Amino acid sequence: METPSLVLMSNQEALQRAMDIVANNVANASTTGFKREAIQFDTLLTQPAPGQYTAFVADGATYRDTSNGPVQMTGNPLDLALQGDGYFAVQTADGVRYTRNGSFQLNSQGQIVTLSGDPVLGQGNQPITVPDTTFQINIASDGDITARVDNGASLLELGKLTVDKFANEQGLQATGGGLYTTDQVPQSVQDPGIVEGALEQSNVQPVTEITDMIKIMRAYEQAVNMIGDQNQRLDQAIDKLSKTTA
Repeated sequence: METPSLVLMSNQEALQRAMDIVANNVANASTTGFKREAIQFDTLLTQPAPGQYTAFVADGATYRDTSNGPVQMTGNPLDLALQGDGYFAVQTADGVRYTRNGSFQLNSQGQIVTLSGDPVLGQGNQPITVPDTTFQINIASDGDITARVDNGASLLELGKLTVDKFANEQGLQATGGGLYTTDQVPQSVQDPGIVEGALEQSNVQPVTEITDMIKIMRAYEQAVNMIGDQNQRLDQAIDKLSKTTA
C-alpha cells in the first residue's frame, strides 16, 4: 500500500479511538461522579530512506478531566458530594477501590455501603456501622460522622470517612461502576469538602461532546474521501503506465 494511504489510515484509526471516547463521555453524562476523558494525539515519525520522513497519526495517552462536577442537592443524608480533592474508599471483593460516587445506603447490618453493596471505609480501613436506634445521622464536611440515637436523646460519634488522594491522579485505572484502582500509596485528605445530602454530577458537558463528535465525523469523512482520491490516482497511473508499455 502507498505511504499516503497508510498515513490516512492511521488518521482514521486515531479518529475512531477519539469517537469511542467521546461516545463514552456522552453515555455517562448523567452518571454520578463521572469524569470525562479525552485523548491526546501524537505524531509518529518514520524514516523510510535517508533524508526522508513520514509522519503518521498516533493516538497518545488518554487523560481524565478531574475537575469537579456540579452539585445536586437530594436531601438524602447518605448522599455525599466531594467538592475537594480525593476519593471515597470502598471495600470490594477485589480489594479496596476508590470512587467519587457518593450515593450510599445502609445494608441489613447497618453498614454504610455503595449501591452495589460494597462497604464504605472509615479510618483504619474499617466499615462504618450505624446503630439500629439512630434517630438522625450527620456527616460533616471533613468526614466526621455523628448520630442522634435513642430518639435523639444522645449524640454518638461513629467515626470518620476515609477520603484519599494520590500523587498521580491520572494513574488511577477505571474498573467499572465508577470505581478506580491504583498501586499508589493513598494520602489522606483532611478536609475534602463533603456536602451532605447532595451528589456530585458528571463533569461532562453534552453540548461540547456532541460538537466534538460532529468534528470527528467530518474529519473521518474527509480521510475516507482522500483515500478514495488516492486510489483513483493510483488506478489512473497504472492505466497510463500499462498503455505506455504495451
